[in-house]
Amino acid sequence: MQGWWASFVGWMTRDPAWWAAFQVGALFFALGLVCVLALLPWWLARVERARWQPMRRMLALAALQAHRDCGENVVALSREFFRENGAAPLERLIRARRAIELQAAGAARFARLVTVYAPAGDKRHAALLADTAALVGLAEDTLAGLARLYLAQATVRVGANAVHGDDALGYAPAHPVSLGFVAEMTALADGFAEAAGAHRGRVEAVLGRRARKRARADLERIGADVAMLGADVRRFCARLQPVDADCTTYKMRERGERVARTLDGLIARFDRRW
Repeated sequence: MQGWWASFVGWMTRDPAWWAAFQVGALFFALGLVCVLALLPWWLARVERARWQPMRRMLALAALQAHRDCGENVVALSREFFRENGAAPLERLIRARRAIELQAAGAARFARLVTVYAPAGDKRHAALLADTAALVGLAEDTLAGLARLYLAQATVRVGANAVHGDDALGYAPAHPVSLGFVAEMTALADGFAEAAGAHRGRVEAVLGRRARKRARADLERIGADVAMLGADVRRFCARLQPVDADCTTYKMRERGERVARTLDGLIARFDRRW
């Protein structure tokens, strides 16, 4: 074996010029092989990323749209219940119900998009989708909770004069409400505002530079409106008289009509077309 190897080496090195060329070729072949082994995974990763990039962009845009819908719907309900509003009770109730319906429709639309595009998501998009689903659920809970609290203790009067519109839905100055009413109301508003602010940062982190630039104005507007939600609720509560539920003032307050305080029930009572 050793003799055979010595003969092979002698044959390979019989021509110095050929041997030098062989060594150079072997060196470049080894370098090429190393480059292929090193760059092939990187190239395959880039191809895979480019393949799924459009669908991942759709996921980010779906999260952005869900963020926008949540903010707009919660603020729309706040506008009808907690800001100064001289509209007729029926109009306010219909717009509030519309905000709740739009939120439910937006949640269903987001769920459908996630079902279609979720396989394209990576770790960042999976975290964003989980956070967005949590925000969508929180928005629905916030809308339902704020509507329930507002309608539960509001003064309801269906006036006899439909022409001049002497219907009433709201709270008189220093209207007695329980301490728990105020605490739950502010907790709902603050909780949603905090979650929406955190979610905005996650959406911006996943959006591309151009998409983030295009969406900045919308995000700023929704962020300002959502930040005002807590101020709306606190300004509303400041006009009330929070007292302990066992207080005589609370127990003897004017109860108004003893009817079911649901949006649909009150809309039916105020709607004189039927």
